[in-house]
Amino acid sequence: MPTTTLTVDNELLSATSIEAAKEARDLRHVATPFLAEQARVHGEGQPSKGSGHKWIGSFQTGGHSSPTKRQTGYEQMNLSFSGVLTPLVLSPAEVSYPIGISAVEEDLNGGDLQTIEIASRRAKAVMNTAKRNFEEHILTGGVSQYEDWFSLEGSQSANGDGFLEATAYGSQNNIIGGFNKGTHAALAGANNQFFDVGSSFNSSGLTGIYRTLIKARARATDDLSGLTVFMSEKSMENYKRTIQANERYMVMDDRDGVDAANMNLMISGMPAHVSTFLGSYTVDTKRHSIVMLDLNAIYVCWSKVIRDGYFSMSDFENVGNGYNVRVAEILVRGQLWAESFGSSAIIADAETF
Repeated sequence: MPTTTLTVDNELLSATSIEAAKEARDLRHVATPFLAEQARVHGEGQPSKGSGHKWIGSFQTGGHSSPTKRQTGYEQMNLSFSGVLTPLVLSPAEVSYPIGISAVEEDLNGGDLQTIEIASRRAKAVMNTAKRNFEEHILTGGVSQYEDWFSLEGSQSANGDGFLEATAYGSQNNIIGGFNKGTHAALAGANNQFFDVGSSFNSSGLTGIYRTLIKARARATDDLSGLTVFMSEKSMENYKRTIQANERYMVMDDRDGVDAANMNLMISGMPAHVSTFLGSYTVDTKRHSIVMLDLNAIYVCWSKVIRDGYFSMSDFENVGNGYNVRVAEILVRGQLWAESFGSSAIIADAETF
């Protein structure tokens, strides 16, 4: 079988394509604010977990002991104890995107620079696709290749239950990694917040947003830096139409690589972003328009087992086995993770003013 006569080697091709992939953008581009906010709160590619087929965490669901009232000092201590932790067990998931270039393509394009250009453009396109697919799945659960990943709305994925439910607080029953939200519904962090605008934003949308936000913030930790709002295009339009005279913007500071010139609409101190993936799908007859997310409580953990699982690109290698093709891959490996649900929320049916 003929082989390529070009001199560009796999190492050079890989190094150039990897750099190109980091600057991925094409005409199919849509914003991926979840990934941007996760990087702002935790750092790019963070947090991460190591080896193992199962990742094990826990929710604190008990107080272990009860107090004993003391008056004389001779009272018998209450030694009744209860369990403190309920486990969370999730398996890391993996998706791979190949990038290929054949010897025929290299020969026809007539030079090393052209070969590098082709590989770089393909790396850009694949990286953009990978991030777009990932963002869509995390927010909607609707990308079949990511079905082993949990999502915020999971009814369309193999894992079944999503982290957040369009059901009243206290009445939710999804099971996440063995943790039953219904069994522990009495606990402040076991259920997410929910509000149904009822397809009339002008009547109840603004009130619902602020009421839900207040409830979510009351169940957050002392660190409020992870509180973020993701809105469909139409719900953002309706929100701005309602508060236009009083809207305020904030210049995001330059922490964790965030552009200091990036102007963000703020809702009660929370950065608000438009997501093209929200508002276009219906779950249990409810259209998910707005997601309020506490990224200190619900976030993605990236795997570090084989190599960086955060959209990492491998080197090009010759395939062999009768194929005169060089192939690299972009790897996404990790899992959506939760420490609490109560400081996050879904607001439904906010598409109509």
